[in-house]
Amino acid sequence: MLEDFGLEPQRFRLEWVSSAEGGKFAQVVRDMTEELRQLGPSSYKVQAGAGA
Repeated sequence: MLEDFGLEPQRFRLEWVSSAEGGKFAQVVRDMTEELRQLGPSSYKVQAGAGA
């Protein structure tokens, strides 16, 4: 469904983290941030703005 809207599935992540797992939460955020940096800017924003 994400691809139908022109979004890369790699830009979304579902991760279950307990409130007692602060270290895990921090690592998930670091990992996702790095993955998004590697993907670069989303083309969805450009596409969405083109119709406005």
